[in-house]
Amino acid sequence: MRAGFWLLGAALMLAACAEDVPTMTWSKPGATYDEFVADRAACVAQSKADSRTYYVGGVRYRGNPDALDSGIFLPCMHDHGYSVDPKGFAAPPGEEIPLSP
Repeated sequence: MRAGFWLLGAALMLAACAEDVPTMTWSKPGATYDEFVADRAACVAQSKADSRTYYVGGVRYRGNPDALDSGIFLPCMHDHGYSVDPKGFAAPPGEEIPLSP
């Protein structure tokens, strides 16, 4: 019985510490939501592809599969003509991915 209280307490503490993924919203003059989703998907794919595991001198380096590389994703979105805008388009629900530093 006591273990159940500890587990419940631990679960509540973890839930309280969990962070929401900050939502970046984007706008591009004349772009539709479908165009935004396609452009964003291309930038997500580029970020994931460019931050895959690689080897240098036999040492393994691994990108973070749970986050987008901000040094790749943000310039990609800007190259597609988007700028950060609080009133712009957001990622489709369930497709939010945090940015790495």
